[in-house]
Amino acid sequence: MKKVVLLAAAIAYLGNNEANAQSNLKSIGTPINTREYREHAFSISGDGKTFVFVQDRPDGTKVFMSTRADKNAAWETPQLIKTISEKIQKGKVMGTSLTFDGKELYFDAIFPSGFGDRDIFYAKRIGNEWNEPANVGEPLNTAMYEGSPSVSQDGKMLFFVREKFEKYKNTESCYTIWVANKTDDGSWTNFEKMGEPINSECERNVTLMPDSRSLIFSSIRGGGAGGFDLYQTELQEDGSWTFPKDVDFLNTPNNEEYTAITGNTEEIYVEIKGDIYYTSLPNKFRGARQIPVNLMVVDAMTKKPIDASVFVAMNSRNSASFSAKNGVSLMQLKAGNNYTLACEAPGYLPANQIKVSLENVNGTETISNTIEMMPKNIGYSIRVLGPDNNVINNAKIRVFDLSNNQIVPLDINNNARVVFGNLYGLTVSGGGNADYTGNWIPETTDADEKFVKTIKLEAKVSVPPVVTAAKVDKKENPYVNAPEVDMSKPTETFKLKSDPNISFETKKVYTLNDVYFDRNSIIVKSEYYIDINRLIELMTLNPKLNVQLAGYSDSYGDASVNQKISLRRAKSCADYLKRAGIDPNRMLVKGLGEQEIIRDSKGKEDTSKSRRVRFIVY
Repeated sequence: MKKVVLLAAAIAYLGNNEANAQSNLKSIGTPINTREYREHAFSISGDGKTFVFVQDRPDGTKVFMSTRADKNAAWETPQLIKTISEKIQKGKVMGTSLTFDGKELYFDAIFPSGFGDRDIFYAKRIGNEWNEPANVGEPLNTAMYEGSPSVSQDGKMLFFVREKFEKYKNTESCYTIWVANKTDDGSWTNFEKMGEPINSECERNVTLMPDSRSLIFSSIRGGGAGGFDLYQTELQEDGSWTFPKDVDFLNTPNNEEYTAITGNTEEIYVEIKGDIYYTSLPNKFRGARQIPVNLMVVDAMTKKPIDASVFVAMNSRNSASFSAKNGVSLMQLKAGNNYTLACEAPGYLPANQIKVSLENVNGTETISNTIEMMPKNIGYSIRVLGPDNNVINNAKIRVFDLSNNQIVPLDINNNARVVFGNLYGLTVSGGGNADYTGNWIPETTDADEKFVKTIKLEAKVSVPPVVTAAKVDKKENPYVNAPEVDMSKPTETFKLKSDPNISFETKKVYTLNDVYFDRNSIIVKSEYYIDINRLIELMTLNPKLNVQLAGYSDSYGDASVNQKISLRRAKSCADYLKRAGIDPNRMLVKGLGEQEIIRDSKGKEDTSKSRRVRFIVY
């Protein structure tokens, strides 16, 4: 049956509560509205460029999508969403809800993959195509009726209606309103029925406004204009909801059920007698004024968009999280506040403390911001200069990654890939100059130098031999230049940057968190590298610190042999520190042999623990 609904007649239905709103009521027009079919169950994306609606036809319910270039342009010819329309078994789609970014669509339907009656499904959009819909699953969906979904702008909260036991009022089907929260694993397992005064006698459709705090729903209740009327409630700071107020400028003796609100809350879409109309939303129903914020997340080096998670905090409180798909994240933030954003993405350093101020923003124009994220793994060029500042092209360079104890490969141009924040050891020689031994932590501020690490070699200086009373065999132990420990100096405490809970005191004796050796062995076992690396970090962060390393042995075998083995054990640890870039002149190595043998509770020697290295920083 053809429908003929004139705009003047539609306005007449609305009563006389707000003449201005009524006079501005406009049909969405063709090509969305038709003369032949009913259009209803609609939703609109946050940017106002995507519109999804349901059309009832003799051959069944169809779901369509229309787009436009901007919010002031005309709607293009609707395209059938085949992946949904072709699966509908019976009945109608009674509700649709686009996510704020328009990338996902929640809807209700009776599908073969359902749990009995009507269930809630969702589909994801790729370009202008929609993939196969999926059931949101149990326990949200049951054998009863679940429908009229409405999702929050961050995709973490879902309102819906469920069949009520006493489900008829004046021949109308009645439901109750529920709210669900998405858990960290992506399931909708945390949900509850909303209490009074929202659920009272007979509710049907529900729409969550862009501020995610204001709810418009249809209800038959005392004092209404007749049939299903529209009501609005708002979430308070204490978690309660305000008493629903009558959306008086739209309610008539007929049924008013379906609504959709634009992202800037300036307009509301309604169904009147099978066609879709829109009008300005009066200020008293707009809720908190929302400002559209468009974030673009890109790779700091390539400027290409990346997928990321965006976290929004207001007034030092975490308030919401959003996804940036293909680098784009659209959101609505409450005007009058200051926000702090943070971004996380696999393979990138976190981007923190990004300030967005909406304190003095007027109007509802979109605020755009680009966030650049630095990849963790970055290419550096190692440049070696001589004393005259000329480049030494044939320098020998060795880069040692202390996070995994691996040598970092360099290409023929001395380029290496390193990770920001990791600790590296560097040894460089060339041009007949003095060798360089040092350490290096790549920082994001190195971008100012185009990620070039420059090492300047000093001229080799001839030092006359030092005459000492006792001959020192530096071939056996080159680590003798550091001064002895001065126990008279005040004690100082140093914390690690990587873990502030770990600290070291000067003049205190530490075992290298149990770096033990096999009998007659001087090889440091790989499982102990992480403990030695803590000492390396301590020495790197505090370049004025020295360290004394003392090796020990058990009492088995010849004492003189054990003394030499204990020295070599301490030296092997010192060699490791040297490869990591610690100056050998800051290390004092000793072999103490069978001194301080460790015994168990029965007085028996614990040989494995006796074979160890201990250190003192000073």
